[in-house]
Amino acid sequence: MSFISDYCKQIIRPPRRTYSTQQLGPKLRFIQSVPIIREDFEFTSRQLKLQASYFISESVHHRCLIYLHCNASCRLEGLQYVDRLLATGVNLCIFDFAGCGLSEGKYITMGTYESEDVKELMNYIECRFGKVDEFILWGRSMGAVTALMLSQDPRITTYIADSAFTQLRTVVEELGQQKFGCFSFMINGFMPFLRSKIINEAQFDIDQVSPLNYVGIQSNSKRFYFLAGKTDQLVHPRHSQMLYERCKSYKRLELCDGNHNTTRQVETLDKISKFINLLQLDLPFNTDYSNKCSKYFKEAQQCLNSYRMQQEEQEEQLKEYVKQLERKSILKSYQQQQRDLSDLEQYLE
Repeated sequence: MSFISDYCKQIIRPPRRTYSTQQLGPKLRFIQSVPIIREDFEFTSRQLKLQASYFISESVHHRCLIYLHCNASCRLEGLQYVDRLLATGVNLCIFDFAGCGLSEGKYITMGTYESEDVKELMNYIECRFGKVDEFILWGRSMGAVTALMLSQDPRITTYIADSAFTQLRTVVEELGQQKFGCFSFMINGFMPFLRSKIINEAQFDIDQVSPLNYVGIQSNSKRFYFLAGKTDQLVHPRHSQMLYERCKSYKRLELCDGNHNTTRQVETLDKISKFINLLQLDLPFNTDYSNKCSKYFKEAQQCLNSYRMQQEEQEEQLKEYVKQLERKSILKSYQQQQRDLSDLEQYLE
């Protein structure tokens, strides 16, 4: 049945979003006069090479937020949060899930194997950039599901889940009902075939993708922010409501304006930023982070010094230019006065 193949493809092989690394922007940027370095790297998970970028700044603590993009997206989705997060001392890591962007992989698995890839990424970050004092996950849609499926990981303190679903099978059924309308009774008939096809092609079971089974953890060291668009037609906001009700840790729920893909408003992002920074870390200076990232900090400082020197040189050049203009203006005024005086003398004669 071709419609089952098409439906299966929508789930496990949506259009791959490709891009150029130039779209990641400059390797060095300044936020509130603080130099920020972007380090691009490749890590391996499930024998697949995945592409990532890490935005780092010098700090006494190593706080790392990993942004997890939607199923038909890529790491560019997280670029919009660089300035917001780095301004509060939180480093940002963005990466392409397997099967997305510039990463290897044929299929996506809606959080099943993606959650394992995030664990590998966390290990890589600590190995290369130094011990992390706090891991934070911010995901949207499939990325949010991936984050919630890691609720049991003790290294993660904060979860931002935007547009997550409770169970993949439920979402598939709901979308099928929208698609087939009065023929929605057919869904129960073809679900076993769809499930079997996904298991055979992508090696995961849609009945097992259920973040609702993970968020029930009760922990004083974890906090969850559930977010959904009021007019979301792909993943109804009641999914976030159900996840919020199941969660037993510190939590918040916001139903904001917009749909599944709407850019979140500044007011919502401000609330999330405050939520991320609710707890103040009472930890000693992170020497491992400082040592392993010292070369990046030195490079950033050198660039900052060079930038300042260029600014000073430009200011001096501007001052000299202004002085020249002033001298020319004075000279022109003097010459005009001389001509006026000469004309007056001739008139008096």
